[in-house]
Amino acid sequence: MKKDTNSFKIIDIIGAPSDLGANQRGAAMGPAAIRTANLHEELIQSGRKTNDLGDIYVPIRFTLDESNTSYQHLYPITKICQDIKSKALSSLNNNHLPLLLGGDHSLSIGSLAATCEYHKNKELGLLWIDTHADINTPETSPSGNIHGMPINTLLGNGYASLIELFNEQQVIKPEHIVFIGLRDIDKAEKKILAQSNIKVYSMRDVDELGIQYIMKQIHDQIFNNIDGIHLSFDLDVMDPLQVPGVSTPVSGGLTLREAHLLLEMVYESNKLVSADFMELNPMNDIKGQSAKTAVDLICSLFGKTIF
Repeated sequence: MKKDTNSFKIIDIIGAPSDLGANQRGAAMGPAAIRTANLHEELIQSGRKTNDLGDIYVPIRFTLDESNTSYQHLYPITKICQDIKSKALSSLNNNHLPLLLGGDHSLSIGSLAATCEYHKNKELGLLWIDTHADINTPETSPSGNIHGMPINTLLGNGYASLIELFNEQQVIKPEHIVFIGLRDIDKAEKKILAQSNIKVYSMRDVDELGIQYIMKQIHDQIFNNIDGIHLSFDLDVMDPLQVPGVSTPVSGGLTLREAHLLLEMVYESNKLVSADFMELNPMNDIKGQSAKTAVDLICSLFGKTIF
């Protein structure tokens, strides 16, 4: 993969301070924590240009009436994702790259919908870096939490109001979706994945094959055949010993060096068109450690290297 630093766009930062798609509170504070950890300053020092488009409006959880909560906050999540889509589309129309800061992973439905609509005449790929597959439906989900459903929503299964965000645009094909880092998958999700054409690299694959080999495989088999990549990075994919500030920690995740190499190689592919960094929960963090790591990882995605 040959790096081309001259081809990169201005980064538009979009905050989505919502944890309505999850049981645990705290991810709503993620965007503020990442900004406070000097995201702008670090990106600028790495040679990037940034715009901050501010935060999407999110209602306070305790102000929502029972009709809004009966479907796991479906109505407000739909409205938030609509607003994310609108702001991300505006960024893409300006030939900028939207970077969504979460917030729980249900919010990626909005950024994915924008990317699919803007690039509707192109072949897109999705790189989903996560401990969890997030491919449940309302019928299969043990918890009912919408942050576990964005992938199947993308594929046209789930709540109609969220599926409608994609406007029947040509969505990302299953064979162009790649998971890296899975290690906590529901029984129903295992069945769904087994029946799909989605490429999965679990943590066992990472251990046996190594990140460099996996990324070269993805590059040769997928990146070479598509026009652009949406990357969605859930911070709980990291080992919680190094990144404790998440809502659903699971031991045995990616190391810092594995994650940095992965993101550096995505940058070097010159295919990145949009990105999410999700599920930072400052309530569980230790002295801002995870927020600072999130900033470092984002900088690797946008071209920061050792030399």
